[in-house]
Amino acid sequence: MTRSFFPMVLLLTAPVFVHAQWHRTVDEPLRSRQVHLDFHTSEFIEDIGGSFSKEQFQRALQLGRVNHINIFAKGHHGWSYYPTGVGERHPHLDFDLLGAQIEACHEIGVNCPLYFTVGWSVRDAELHPEWCARAADGSFIGDLDPGAAPDEKRPHYSWKLLCPSGGYHRQIMEQVREICLNYQVDGLWFDIYQVNHGCYCERCTRRMRERNIDITDHDAVVAHFASVYKEHMRDLRRLVAEYHPGATVFFNGTTSLARSDNIRHSVYRYNTHQDLEDLPTTWGGYDKMPLQAKYFLCRGTPIVAMSGKFHKAWGEFGGFKYPDAIKYEAAAMISFGAACNFGDQLHPGGEMDMETYRNIGEAYRYVEQIEDYGPGGMPVSRLGLWFSGDFEADQGLTNMLLEMHYDFNLANEKNIDSFEAILVPSSSCLTAEQGERIEQFARAKGGVIVLERGALERHASVKGVPGEPELPFVLDTGAGLAGESEYDFDYTVLKDSTLLQNTVKSPFLNYLSGLWTRPDRDTRVLAQIRNPYFNRTYEKYSSHRETPYQLNDSGYPAVTRKGNIIFFAHALDRLYYHHGVRLHRELLKNAIDLIYRRPMVRAGLPSAGRVSLLHQPRQRRYIVHLLYSPPLQRGEVRVIEDLVPLYRIPVHVDFDRKIKSARLEPEHRDLVLEADGNGYRVVVPEFTCHCCVVFDY
Repeated sequence: MTRSFFPMVLLLTAPVFVHAQWHRTVDEPLRSRQVHLDFHTSEFIEDIGGSFSKEQFQRALQLGRVNHINIFAKGHHGWSYYPTGVGERHPHLDFDLLGAQIEACHEIGVNCPLYFTVGWSVRDAELHPEWCARAADGSFIGDLDPGAAPDEKRPHYSWKLLCPSGGYHRQIMEQVREICLNYQVDGLWFDIYQVNHGCYCERCTRRMRERNIDITDHDAVVAHFASVYKEHMRDLRRLVAEYHPGATVFFNGTTSLARSDNIRHSVYRYNTHQDLEDLPTTWGGYDKMPLQAKYFLCRGTPIVAMSGKFHKAWGEFGGFKYPDAIKYEAAAMISFGAACNFGDQLHPGGEMDMETYRNIGEAYRYVEQIEDYGPGGMPVSRLGLWFSGDFEADQGLTNMLLEMHYDFNLANEKNIDSFEAILVPSSSCLTAEQGERIEQFARAKGGVIVLERGALERHASVKGVPGEPELPFVLDTGAGLAGESEYDFDYTVLKDSTLLQNTVKSPFLNYLSGLWTRPDRDTRVLAQIRNPYFNRTYEKYSSHRETPYQLNDSGYPAVTRKGNIIFFAHALDRLYYHHGVRLHRELLKNAIDLIYRRPMVRAGLPSAGRVSLLHQPRQRRYIVHLLYSPPLQRGEVRVIEDLVPLYRIPVHVDFDRKIKSARLEPEHRDLVLEADGNGYRVVVPEFTCHCCVVFDY
């Protein structure tokens, strides 16, 4: 066994760097072929790092074609993997494993930011229970049973959450200062930031009372916890920059769109870039990343899409994705403008699993051929999705747009004029000023589709009932709000031929009822709501499930149009997110086609295909990425398995620039570019899994 490691001596007076000439600046693009190497090791396992070999570690990275790897300074059990005078080194580690890994990486030109746990740290929680975050009842936050016997089975992912304030924050600062003094730091990767819980620990409760914050208001408590996190993050950013101004800094947990408090309180603001942690096999599927990527790219920060080599759970030992699945995921990451990162977990012995890096290497061999056509590109479109911050609404719309192959970007009041049409999700997310801005856009010939409560002012609730005065919408949809439906579900009947393409004339089911509205005289009713005879109760019920529809329309419209604004009474986005009814998707498509005439890209793909359009102005080109491999549901897991070739795929583009040439990458194959109406048309002869169509101007 060969070990290479730094001397086990702490030098706390001045920085000591290995390969000091090797330096990364913030302006340098993020590496595209990354690995996140977990290393959460219990004190009940001995001989930690005993099988580590610098040469074997390097061979694994080279086999995997890895140019960036996050390595562990401190893991969830609370142990450090380097000599420390502030924290505690793992009791069964007898050398500087962190230093040895840094040396191994830098010798072969691999970036290696250092992982440091914050929210979960068992040793710190045991020694200092006063540092733990608390629920409102004073209990620890975490999936823990305080009465469990020592030999009872412990749930997965069960850790006490710590609050990064007071003494715990000071200790973290000193530990990070120690790391910065003793190592060449490419970056710091801090983990477990969960603002959504709020915190009622003694320090937080005292400070909230001092600031007259109502501790019975959960939203106010979460907002306070967000301020605690941001103060902690600000201090760490400044500390790292003091010693290593070119180092990246990332706080994990802050970029999840499913946790709306992340967005509401901008807890991601102190990240130098945005890592988008995911495991699409079990964390919600393959269509989460595109929305997340567009959200952060539009905010001007580079992004890294994260998945794992794991089959079912992040950090599982012995779990493997098939190489084809890793290749598809990597190609999807590049397609939506992100660098790639795949998670692995190092065995406590310290030896890298070569099969893992053989699988990753197969995917990264392909990434090497396409990475110039992804990161650094920006999404562009004439169709805007108004981001509401309501995950189900935003994601439901995203799912439909991806399946219909509509290019889209995220819209707001500042960039709205760059779009031809916008979609507003079913969440009450608009201010009065934003509603007026959207109306101005519609009056200037822009098309608008608004779903259900998206027409209400932000945080407004529906209080109206039939027969009561109408409640105003925040924008003029051509209808007044009468109130909520009396029914749990209802049916839609299409009344206008413009919505009939690929739909049905018969009443079709909505698993959630729509809002009741009264249309203005000059409003065009495109569809009506048909109510059931009654709700299903123990007193009244009919057949197995939903009660049949009445034979007459309710008089309340399902779809209306006034000018350029189309209003849907139903939350089609939520309906699709939960139920996936194609009729709802086709209905939305027909409405989009009424107001959206000039898509920047159209591609003839099956619904499981994905299209992403990126613009790289420095290279003077647009790139249309095409992806195809339908995820299959296998037990609890979605699996990418069949990479099926597609043939003769037409791609039509309509840009505001004259296109000089088109080619297929990574084949370096020129394509015949034909003028086609307002744009150009090419035909992709064949591709499997992924391809790039590059349009140079």
